[in-house]
Amino acid sequence: MIRNIKGQEKAVGILQRALEQNKVANSYLFYGPEGVGKFTTALYLGMAMNCHSSLDKRPCGICPSCKKFLSFTHPDLIYIFPFPKETGKNDISIDGEIKSEKTLAEYSEYIKNKTNTPWNEYFFSKNIGIRIASIRMLEHRIKLSPNEGNFKVCIIEQADKMTIQASNAFLKTLEEPPEDTIIILTTSKPNSLLPTIISRCQQLPFYPIPKNKIEEMLLSHEAIDIYEAKLLARISNGNMAKALRLMDGGRIEVREQTLQFINYVLNNNDLKFLELSNQFRTSKNLTQLQEIISQLIIWLSDLIYFKHQQSEITNLDKTEILEILYTRNPNVENYAPELINFMEEMLQRLNGHVNPQLVIIEIYNRFTNTFVRRRSNGKQ
Repeated sequence: MIRNIKGQEKAVGILQRALEQNKVANSYLFYGPEGVGKFTTALYLGMAMNCHSSLDKRPCGICPSCKKFLSFTHPDLIYIFPFPKETGKNDISIDGEIKSEKTLAEYSEYIKNKTNTPWNEYFFSKNIGIRIASIRMLEHRIKLSPNEGNFKVCIIEQADKMTIQASNAFLKTLEEPPEDTIIILTTSKPNSLLPTIISRCQQLPFYPIPKNKIEEMLLSHEAIDIYEAKLLARISNGNMAKALRLMDGGRIEVREQTLQFINYVLNNNDLKFLELSNQFRTSKNLTQLQEIISQLIIWLSDLIYFKHQQSEITNLDKTEILEILYTRNPNVENYAPELINFMEEMLQRLNGHVNPQLVIIEIYNRFTNTFVRRRSNGKQ
């Protein structure tokens, strides 16, 4: 199964050789962008260490041990991830018991989502983090002998969300991990980890997944046409989870909203745009706005291709709109790269908890300045 992970041949190759030579490290750090297979690779590595099949088939995915890993019920799997904490309560005991019923319910829903539709995002009701209680539980669990397998496997997802107190406690665990324990950290923000934690792990970089790999995966999952697969692969920007999420639902709605936005710009329809922007007064539809911005970046890229290499256009069914945009401002070399950079900055700002409505208004003003107001000012 580990060989089936797409677009991460280097990391998978290193782990495959380690398995074959019985030289798997005690601690790993898998780092790279979101949605590129870090957690899946970590889970498959843990499965392989306890798989009942022959070495060349590990992990098989069908033996009792593998099935328990895939359902997150294996007693030797210690899975730690950021989740909320009830005010004034210890969130988890050293035995792994979550005492708050509300937190336990959300914890269970997260695991259910991770099992059934791992590409879908799950939003907790409160701020999340990895606190010292989870690390104390880890310390207790790894001192025990394995229950069913040969190794205890600890996966810490989004390890960058450990508190300072948790990080310091975890550092002691990393200094001398038991020989029958494999610890795997995953993160998209390695710079947020303590340098001493990073230095104690074998580091494996993960990279954005090539577009052709994402297209292949989408076409194998669901009956979508090549055009849609190509569009989603471009929009996802190397993020397989994002591509699957868009395929799973909402891709038509987001594309229609992006087209609405462009039409409002071209027609200078400020009133209709304000109606659209009101959907983003809060962070409730933040992901939707991020997808719209990503699609607008694709449209700007298509404008560049429209002038120089039309075979590379993603929005092939909307070339008439591309032609209007190009006619409004044919100097794509002068504005498109700068505007794409601006859009990427807006995506970064959304990660910084700014008002989403202000972001889309700023984008609208930038687009109208580029494709509408310059004409009204007599600039050609």
